[in-house]
Order: sequence, then structure tokens, then C-alpha cells
Amino acid sequence: MKRRILLISALLAGCSSAPQNTDAFYVLPELSAANINSTLVVQRTPLIVRPVELASYLADSGIVYRTSETQIVQAKHNQWAHSISEQITSRVINELRTKQTQYWPVEVNNLLDQSHERKLQLSLSKFNGNFEGNAELEGEWLIIDANGKVTNSAPVNINVPLQNDGYDALVDALSEGLTNLTDQIAAKL
Repeated sequence: MKRRILLISALLAGCSSAPQNTDAFYVLPELSAANINSTLVVQRTPLIVRPVELASYLADSGIVYRTSETQIVQAKHNQWAHSISEQITSRVINELRTKQTQYWPVEVNNLLDQSHERKLQLSLSKFNGNFEGNAELEGEWLIIDANGKVTNSAPVNINVPLQNDGYDALVDALSEGLTNLTDQIAAKL
């Protein structure tokens, strides 16, 4: 009987010392802010950057990884610290401010009449890692004039190889993909 109690105690002690899954929360890396002359800001035409539209499976907090051509996994312990749509929108605004001089990208602001300004709409159907070791961004962007007509657009299809294994490397590669995307958009503005 004592032996059985000792054995059960040892098993329970072993189970209690098993590693616990810890949650990790990620944000897209901040890029260094460029010094922009405030006089030049006033001279630039506003470009309203609408909130990024994401496929529904990307809009949750878990980072997404595609494990095959047809299956995805949403991480339970590796999550975005706050809305990835908001992070991408903010990143696009900040990068476009420094990569071109025609427009001054700004967020949608309901307190201002922005109905006469051009708008940028970015829609992403993929913003995830994949089984081939890449971060993938896929979707499209549109420039829409004040009359609601599309004046410029392009598909998005960017793959960035991960430099290492793990979610840190995936977030870095997704960030690099966004930088590539804003390079493409800025070149066409």
C-alpha cells in the first residue's frame, strides 16, 4: 500500500513539473520614424487609408500558419497583441508617408469631411506563414477617387522566406512582406 501511494505521488509530482504552455503576444516591428518637414505635410494631398480588410480566418488574435494547400492552423499560444488589421493599417500609413511625396496618408477620421479625398483600400486574403517556410501576403489594393471610381489597383502576391524557425521569424518575415508591399504601392502612387 505504501509503495502504491509513493508511486502515485511520484507520478503526480512528475505531472506537476511538466512545462506549462505560455502565451506569447506579438506586434509588428516598429520601423524608425523619418523626420518629415511639417511644411511639406501641408502641401501634400491627403490619402485616406481605410482599415485593412482581412479574410475572416485572419481577423482573430491567433497567428495563422498554413500546414498544407488546404489546411490552416490558428495558434492558441502565439497571438497578435492587438488587432492585426489595425497594426497593418498603421504600418501602411507610416511607411507610405516616407516612401512617396505626392500624398499624406491618414487614417479614416469621422470628425473630418474626407469625402472628397482619394482612398486606399487594402484587402488581404493571406497574411500567414506556410508549410514551405515562407510568410505569404495575398490580396489586392485599390485607389478610389472621390466619385467612387477605382483609379489604380494591383494584386498582392508576396512570399518572404523565414530566416529561422518559430513565430518570431514569421512575424519578422510578415513585416518584411509589408515593407515590400508599401514599396510597390508607393511606386504606383
